[in-house]
Amino acid sequence: MKKMTLVVLVLGLFFPLNGIASSYDDFKKDIIAPYSLYKKALALTSKVENKEKAIGVVKKYIDAWHQLAASYEQDVPQPFAWMSDFKIQINKPTAVGREALTLLEAGEVHAAHSALEEVRYQLWEMRVKSGISSLNDKVNDFHEAMEIVLDGIKEHNDAAGLKKFGKRYGAWLSIKWEEVGRAQDTGTDQEAFAKAVTEGRKAIADLREKMSAGDQAGAKKAGGTVKKAYKGVFFLNATS
Repeated sequence: MKKMTLVVLVLGLFFPLNGIASSYDDFKKDIIAPYSLYKKALALTSKVENKEKAIGVVKKYIDAWHQLAASYEQDVPQPFAWMSDFKIQINKPTAVGREALTLLEAGEVHAAHSALEEVRYQLWEMRVKSGISSLNDKVNDFHEAMEIVLDGIKEHNDAAGLKKFGKRYGAWLSIKWEEVGRAQDTGTDQEAFAKAVTEGRKAIADLREKMSAGDQAGAKKAGGTVKKAYKGVFFLNATS
């Protein structure tokens, strides 16, 4: 009996008192709806003319995330059981949503978008520190590389500069996209995922070709196609 009591006490130091830990598979399913609303809000706040639509979606996102947090703040999913501040972390996206809503209602659409971006990085950090390999985070990683490349294309007006830039960063962009393509947790729509990955691969190859030729106008156009392929994966309902 003494040994059993000791085991229970030790476990209590590492896991929530109301159970060993909830199922991460359940959490992955439950996060799909609020995270999908988050992604929609992020997209809408990228354009000022979407302000009213964005306000409605952000309100829905706040409610959905609040419900998710309420369900798990005392029933921590197993991979996050080590986090002493999980309750604080799982409620942060709700607070960010409220901040974004205030900014939207004040007409600060781009500021609202910037505020919402923080959720992407917060969840990314939680998963990485918990040893979780997620499609969403591979997509986030690609997004960072893509933004650097698209900004770089705008900055290099001369053909020689663009060629040099493309040689340095083109392969990096391809590698990051292939990491996305190798993700396992792609949700249920495997066909749509495979199609988006193929389209992205072709778009990146075209972009690299245009950069190698020093063709800034062509590279900008190809960059738009790459961004479209990225969105095709980003808006899929991945399960984590």
